[in-house]
Amino acid sequence: MVYDLSRTMDVKEPVSLADLYEVLQVSHSADHDVIVAAYERLSKKYGADPDPDVRERRRLLDQAFAVLSDPEQRALYDRRHAGIPDVVVDRTPVVATPARGVVACARDPEVQTALRCSRCETPICPKCMVQTPVGARCKACAQIARSPVYTMTTSLMIRAGVAAVIGGTVMGVIWGLVARQLAFTLGIFSMLFLGIALGWIFTRMMEFATGRKRGPVVAGFGMAGIAIAWGLQFLIVPGLAVFGLLAAGLGVYMCYQNLR
Repeated sequence: MVYDLSRTMDVKEPVSLADLYEVLQVSHSADHDVIVAAYERLSKKYGADPDPDVRERRRLLDQAFAVLSDPEQRALYDRRHAGIPDVVVDRTPVVATPARGVVACARDPEVQTALRCSRCETPICPKCMVQTPVGARCKACAQIARSPVYTMTTSLMIRAGVAAVIGGTVMGVIWGLVARQLAFTLGIFSMLFLGIALGWIFTRMMEFATGRKRGPVVAGFGMAGIAIAWGLQFLIVPGLAVFGLLAAGLGVYMCYQNLR
């Protein structure tokens, strides 16, 4: 086959499948060493002849060798002229999966840990982890909304404080007056029942004042009310201080357990 030497050739877009192999005078299945040998032989043959036709042959020879000597360009050349679409290379950066095993905690680098956040796989240690219903998570991923039952506004705290003062004052006066009248009949069992009653009464007071809120703040106001009641009872009947402390302590315990 005779090819037209006047045709120009783009390395990326060769004219036809036969052109480059024919320029080097090799078969389509020629290996790399054969292509190199053919190029060296033809280069010596053409030499530095100033004839325009020879220079054109040399230019085509260089272009053919540049494509067929490179495995990737040769494969692309063969695919294109065999009618096979180019292979699209995925350039998306590969995100490395977090290494497993014992590593340094993200928040406390001096602590080695094998725990990881169940959401973002960040290394976490027992000191900085947050236990959630879906597993251990880092503080950034936990973001657990606080239950409205445990949320206290300023107005609710004021109402709880007022209820504690008023309730403690009323209960303290009643407690003191009854204790003064029954000073010789009150015993340890009476104080136990009184303590249970105090815990129940101040639990109901705090629920009414705060709209059935719970938490340490609410429990603290209830316990403060019991302390006020015991203080007034002590002022009225100082001789029953020990028994009064037993009742107050039991009432504080009951109130805390109900409201915490």
